[in-house]
Amino acid sequence: MNRRILYAGIILFLIAITVVIFASAKTNIYKQIKMADQVITTIYTDYVDPIDYRKLIKGAIDGMTSTLDPHTVFFTPKQYNDLKIDTRGKFGGLGIQIGLRDKWLTVISPIEGTPAYRSGIQAGDKIIKIEGESTKGITTEEAVSKLRGDPGTKVTITISREGEPKSFDVIIVRDIIEIKPIPYYGLVDDDIGYVRLTQFSAESGDEIKNALIDLTQQGAKGIILDLRSNPGGLLSQAVSVASQFLGKDALVVYTKGRTEYQSREYYTENEGEYSTGSLIVLVDGGSASASEIVTGAIQDHDRGVVLGMSSFGKGLVQSVRPMSDGTALKITTAKYYIPSGRCIQKENYLKGRNSSIISDTLNYNPDEQDPWDFKLEPADTDTTEEKPLYYTKGGRKVYGGGGIQPDIKFKPRKLNKLEFDIFRKGLFFGFAVHYVATHKGQLKSPDFEVTDKMVKEFKNFIKEKDFEYKSREELILDELDSIAVEDSISDTTMKMIDNLRSRLIVEEELDFQRSLKFVKREIKRQLIQAIWGEKERYRFDLKNDKTVQRAIEVLRDHTEYESYLTTRNIPAVENK
Repeated sequence: MNRRILYAGIILFLIAITVVIFASAKTNIYKQIKMADQVITTIYTDYVDPIDYRKLIKGAIDGMTSTLDPHTVFFTPKQYNDLKIDTRGKFGGLGIQIGLRDKWLTVISPIEGTPAYRSGIQAGDKIIKIEGESTKGITTEEAVSKLRGDPGTKVTITISREGEPKSFDVIIVRDIIEIKPIPYYGLVDDDIGYVRLTQFSAESGDEIKNALIDLTQQGAKGIILDLRSNPGGLLSQAVSVASQFLGKDALVVYTKGRTEYQSREYYTENEGEYSTGSLIVLVDGGSASASEIVTGAIQDHDRGVVLGMSSFGKGLVQSVRPMSDGTALKITTAKYYIPSGRCIQKENYLKGRNSSIISDTLNYNPDEQDPWDFKLEPADTDTTEEKPLYYTKGGRKVYGGGGIQPDIKFKPRKLNKLEFDIFRKGLFFGFAVHYVATHKGQLKSPDFEVTDKMVKEFKNFIKEKDFEYKSREELILDELDSIAVEDSISDTTMKMIDNLRSRLIVEEELDFQRSLKFVKREIKRQLIQAIWGEKERYRFDLKNDKTVQRAIEVLRDHTEYESYLTTRNIPAVENK
């Protein structure tokens, strides 16, 4: 009995302390929460139209998180479950990549070794029904939800395939699907190994280790680690991957947060599988978070050369806190710092127009301020601020301010408007599906050449698909034409505009000829993927990837390679 009284006393004391903390200041958070409760209740009870309280509360939560950084977000139960699936890299399903093509759910590619692959599902197959229900108008997210399920359960999908007179049903038994973090690795140019890492999921460290063992056994004397467009993932796997390229007891990354628990250092535990030997890491603007940790650790230890474009600059650490009813809050709790002391994060989020983050804590005293005496300042767009200077282990100059700056800045050629429009509308993919269906068995080897006849078929195909291309010049001319009509421009000027339009039509045909090399390459690429699969397509891509080929050149030239690890004279951006 006395023990119960003691426990009750302790609880009451803690409650009293909490009340004092919340209620002591004039501008305390307790009063603000009470006010928010009043606003929500008043809207729900008095608003002219009926209110969905779930959306109202969700909107309030999203509003709060929007005043922080872009990575602090509230998850619904479904979003939280999807997050757990993504980090595990495993789920119950069929094993297909799907997307919308011509408003129909379409198989982009079956994953080798999965139930869908074994059932004969092909790229380009349209899934017109799932369990007898039409998929017309369905979203990709809704389709994924229907197709995933417990391993061992069955799902019936109805397929429409080009070249087949009728649609047909396929019954597939779901199985555990593992999303491989390394879709491809292999030797390129005889004795240079290439590893493509697309995410940092639970198996990434082990997969990298196994790939490196295999490549070195095959005779690799240099390694290209491709982290382009890798958005990151688990911190533990970033440390594990980086450890494979560093020596024992090397600092990989450290975090700083508001609590001691959030401030930690992460070191390698053992000698890496490839801790010596030439190494190039490929990055671009899509390389973020864990990708930047690995790249930064390699650069700061002078372990390898970084090639490509500046990385994304995502150096905020998130912790996922489960909430009620299966929801969760992913909240930023620390920042990443790499061995030189640089913070990876671009800190422009601190200067957002509606940011609630206190960036100047020394001069902030809420007890002396009116709770509503604040201004929504415009976002700070000044980019002239000088970046802080740091040094690598070997004394090379590196700069902070967010993201990883490559040792070799290499900018691949951008698609022109014609190429982008064809690619964006999925016409290369669609043509490959059409060609395979109408020319069965004609292509015998991935070494085939795209003939002029195939190009002509492609042009007819995109014409049948009502592909309409307008150059940037013609789009501007359309605007000028509209203005000319409104302003009653003279007939002479209108005739000049019409003559210019006729000339631009000729130029548009010349645009296709100028892009012929690209068109042929993409036709071949998609046909290889459709007939011989992803691995063969990767081999083709590597031969035509200018960034990879530049990396091979640097690895081949030992003097050039070493020069980037001993100086910091970064050349001008290389455009290829």
